[in-house]
Amino acid sequence: MTALTLYFCPRTRGFHALWMLEEIGEPYDLRLVNIRDDIQSEAYAAVNPMRKVPALDVGGELITESPAICTWLADRFADKGLAPAVDAPGRGSYLRWLFFAGSVIEPAFIDKAMSRETPRQMAGWGDLAAVKASLIEALDGKEYLVGDRFTAADLMVGSTLNFMMNFNLLERVDPFAAYVGRLVERPAYKRAMARESELAG
Repeated sequence: MTALTLYFCPRTRGFHALWMLEEIGEPYDLRLVNIRDDIQSEAYAAVNPMRKVPALDVGGELITESPAICTWLADRFADKGLAPAVDAPGRGSYLRWLFFAGSVIEPAFIDKAMSRETPRQMAGWGDLAAVKASLIEALDGKEYLVGDRFTAADLMVGSTLNFMMNFNLLERVDPFAAYVGRLVERPAYKRAMARESELAG
């Protein structure tokens, strides 16, 4: 079995990877990174030149960026059922939503948090109204984004929406509230939250 080590800091985007590892259910080690001190060190720059978390060490190969980590884990441990197979129906939609969280949802809501408006012709994510409309269309009347089962795409999108609602950047209304409510009841989510709370002190 390939050794898995997660570079992690509580209450950061590293939670995506922590939750994903709990969903996978394979042994892993955690290496805590202090975002105020360690993350600026040259030693951590050797792990991730961007000096960000999470980073996943897979037997000596380092993977950064939450969607990349989730994609790798879901495909490597395909028996866990967290991703459609490469040649299966729904694989394209799965990849779309898996990367939608960081490249579309997050920058649109950062604009809102900063009270700014990136010109639509410059923004690869469009605008907040279009982002919310796309999500409503995708989730209305459905339990999950792709097919009838939870995937790593739900983990990425759901945890991002949960963050936005917790910080009052997104209204806690359906379909968002019901969708996130289902996801946070998952045993793996609860285990990840408990571990994060313990590490946060």
